[in-house]
Amino acid sequence: MKILFKELSAKPFEVKGSVKNLKKTYAIQLKLANMQDITQQENPVDSLKSMMEALDELSAYIVNILHLSKPQQEKLEDLSQDDLMRITQYLNMRLMGMSDADIEKAQAEADEDGEGLA
Repeated sequence: MKILFKELSAKPFEVKGSVKNLKKTYAIQLKLANMQDITQQENPVDSLKSMMEALDELSAYIVNILHLSKPQQEKLEDLSQDDLMRITQYLNMRLMGMSDADIEKAQAEADEDGEGLA
């Protein structure tokens, strides 16, 4: 499938909807779920370590799935945390079989509920 992230490239990326990429997607989702649990702990040092680790893993996931070049990796590192999360979430949903229309519908429903997808 072709996926475009204008922040990283003018050309769309070719992403395989393979089992290998799906496993990576589930692994990053598990990491994000665990991160939410850790950030609710009372120890701020552990919470910060977890956040730094998660940002590194999110970046690595995107680099790996999109096969980013060094210049594209630098662009990724210059993005905000919100943009990083948005890209990750979009990749997750597309690799799990959702179409752009499905994603827009899910985002609209999440916005109505005040939850957001990322």
